Amino acid sequence: MLTNRFAAASESLRDFADGEFIVREGDGGHEMFIVQSGNVIVRRGGAEVARLGKGEFFGEMSVLESSARDADVIAHGRTRVLALGSGALFVRLRRDPSFALELLQALSSRVRALNERLAK
Repeated sequence: MLTNRFAAASESLRDFADGEFIVREGDGGHEMFIVQSGNVIVRRGGAEVARLGKGEFFGEMSVLESSARDADVIAHGRTRVLALGSGALFVRLRRDPSFALELLQALSSRVRALNERLAK
């Protein structure tokens, strides 16, 4: 039911110390995160696959697909993130088409970069 799903909309700012895990590979997840300050390191199978900074996001696959986390994400230096629960994400997407467009552009860019790496 839509009302129940959106009633659970939640957003919160969270602070992490250097080296602190924000998410762990294999854990369930119902939130995505947008880096507000600091940086994060994304590791998959122990190997670093990305570094993200202010304005970049992670965790969207777990929210959109209701799946387990496929990477560790660790704070690099003092880091603040905005956590968006699934309800909050869907509310933002409905209310702010520019947010939706930015999300789609970033996802498209990630797919393009992965395709280029696979083609090598």
